[in-house]
Amino acid sequence: MKALLFLIASSLAPADISHYEQLLAKSQFTELEHQLVQQPDYKQHDALLVIYAKALISQQRLEDANTLLNYAVEQFPANSELNYLAGLSKIRLASSGNVFAAKDRAARGIALLKQAVSIKPDHFAARQALIDFYSIAPAAGGGDKELAQEMAQQLAQDNPAQALLAQSRILLNEKKPTEALALLEKMMPTPPTARLLSRKAQLENELANYPAAFVSYTLAAEYASDLTEKYNALYHIGRLAVIADQDASLGIKALQQYVEFYQDSENKTLPWAKLRLAQLMYRTGDNFEASLLVSSLTNVQVEEEEFNLILLSLLSALKPKPETTAAPKQEPSVASQQDID
Repeated sequence: MKALLFLIASSLAPADISHYEQLLAKSQFTELEHQLVQQPDYKQHDALLVIYAKALISQQRLEDANTLLNYAVEQFPANSELNYLAGLSKIRLASSGNVFAAKDRAARGIALLKQAVSIKPDHFAARQALIDFYSIAPAAGGGDKELAQEMAQQLAQDNPAQALLAQSRILLNEKKPTEALALLEKMMPTPPTARLLSRKAQLENELANYPAAFVSYTLAAEYASDLTEKYNALYHIGRLAVIADQDASLGIKALQQYVEFYQDSENKTLPWAKLRLAQLMYRTGDNFEASLLVSSLTNVQVEEEEFNLILLSLLSALKPKPETTAAPKQEPSVASQQDID
């Protein structure tokens, strides 16, 4: 039966997979789910189950993802990505769910991540997740800082760039951002990777070195081959153009690309991107475009107080000013004219 399912799964047209991957990349989760469940045989395709699970995890629907992945791993036990996602969802549930079930879920999550690596040793996301868990979890919950270091050293033999990511993450987990940044600056490969550049930018931002972070995010967008990495970097270019007074023209260009790509999606950062773009438009004197963007946000529900305060401030600044008409000059009276003379 499992062999038959494998044959069915492998017959899925690449165009179909690409279509759903595009919906996932653009955060069009509702449309993706709607189209996917219309296919009566979608559970027979491991590639579609991977995409569906990623969509659920992206929406923080962890219980739904866990249920789907329990089934998926049972049906496709040799799929490393399904094992990885199943492990990831269980660990996230362990950190946010019932404390009594946390240890058991974490243990099962770790076992699934190990299985993903066993199936595919170069599944670096699974190896990174294991290192991250061992470095940050308390010992009582399965954490093991020494094991995390050992695994990072093993990773260095297979992929130095991935090892550098892991080592910088361990330092971050230990609250050592300065040391993590120094490590990245010393060991950055040539050419760099988008993931390492984004990590470097994250650290520079955390340490308030905004001009350097702006440059690093700009490079990350250039080197990115993954759409999510690229547009994440573009958003931060625009954000830093606003909050740190960096190049406004580059910020506008970056945010315009971001907004265009995620338009009509469920991307939770999209309202912020539009707001930041409106700020830059207003700053550069394009009040018309700024007004259009602000108007599109008036009915958007965003809970952050900062967002709503900025929006109100922009609405006030862009509100048309009433024209003031000067009072007509009066002809002097006869008496006053004589006094002048």
